[in-house]
Amino acid sequence: MKTCLLALSCCIALAAMLAYAQNADEGYQMAKVVAFERVAANAQHMEGSDGYKISMRMENTIYVCRTSGPAATFIDWTAGKEFPAKLNAPNGKVLLVKNPDGQVVELNIVGRKTPK
Repeated sequence: MKTCLLALSCCIALAAMLAYAQNADEGYQMAKVVAFERVAANAQHMEGSDGYKISMRMENTIYVCRTSGPAATFIDWTAGKEFPAKLNAPNGKVLLVKNPDGQVVELNIVGRKTPK
């Protein structure tokens, strides 16, 4: 009886952990990379040498974004690839995108387009 009760409580704990893990991705939806371009380094301002222009399509809107970061972060980013993304709720000027390794990348939205 005790082993049955212990097994049941373990199953309940496992189910609760899985439910909690699913809520961690709340608000994310799939976004497709439409365009990906590395911005040329500026000789006067070397801190912007790892800059990128990225266009992402989420639902019926294309978000034109800029960001910077190490090349290793964007190694798998190519046109047509999909990543989980969501808009930053307070201001709507940042697109949060999850890399395959779980790292969240912040893309600063500089424009929006609605395709015809």
